[in-house]
Amino acid sequence: MVINLKYYVITIVAIFLAIGIGIFIGIMLDGQDLIVDQQKEIVAQLESKFDEFKIKQDSLQEKIDVLNLEKDKNERFLNKIYPELVKDKLKDLNVMVLETSEHYDYSGVNDAFKKAGVSNVTNMIIKEGNKEGIIEIAQEFGIAGDSVDLEEQIIKKFCDVLVSGEDKAFIEKLKEKKIIDYADDFIVPADYIVIAGGSIDKDQNIFNKFDQPIINYSKSKNIPIMAVEKIEVAYSNIGEYKKLRISTVDNVDTIIGKISMLMVVSGQEGHFGEKETADNLVPEGFITVD
Repeated sequence: MVINLKYYVITIVAIFLAIGIGIFIGIMLDGQDLIVDQQKEIVAQLESKFDEFKIKQDSLQEKIDVLNLEKDKNERFLNKIYPELVKDKLKDLNVMVLETSEHYDYSGVNDAFKKAGVSNVTNMIIKEGNKEGIIEIAQEFGIAGDSVDLEEQIIKKFCDVLVSGEDKAFIEKLKEKKIIDYADDFIVPADYIVIAGGSIDKDQNIFNKFDQPIINYSKSKNIPIMAVEKIEVAYSNIGEYKKLRISTVDNVDTIIGKISMLMVVSGQEGHFGEKETADNLVPEGFITVD
């Protein structure tokens, strides 16, 4: 039998392939064991880290629970002393609270003024969108101009009534046409005006349409005016109020904010609250019980 060179070559190649495959399989088996060991080590490290995080989380939760208990105690304490703290601090004063947005409830502001003993507090809500009512009122009261000019003139006349106390029928007509709303009889002239605001849109349409004209007019007539907001509003106008140089309180939905508001009405000035635009939490010279 004659064995040619081709047979030897094929045989040698087959042997080397077998050896190579064997080595590769051996390496893979060893590598799998190494990967498994690494995975076990990683899992152990993760479990250790998880245990550390769990311990930290439990510790932080305990601190949060303690702080919440302390916060509840402070709130209960403030609720107890708050009425005595502000009692009869604002006698003989007629306050007008103008809510320039229908989207935020500021009824708590009225309660604060009543606790402070004001003679009268009137809460008015300025509504949006009744263009037909504006046209009808303009015709009835002899106001001429385009739609934008009509709104400006009606706001001016509205402010005139608040400041002068004359022509209350105009205010009543605004309510009848659902341009404004108020629950009780209103007392004018106002000794102090509080703008209760906060925008629902980034463009601050409400501020430009209502807040700014009312503030500018009140300042021109030397009627004291300030602005308040709740902590949670979609878009804060406090920065804009500051530019108009009136005092502000940005947390009027809290007891501390209500006290700050009453202190501003009693003569303090500045920007108070919890937002970045605030200069201090409360005014200096805190209200004291007589």
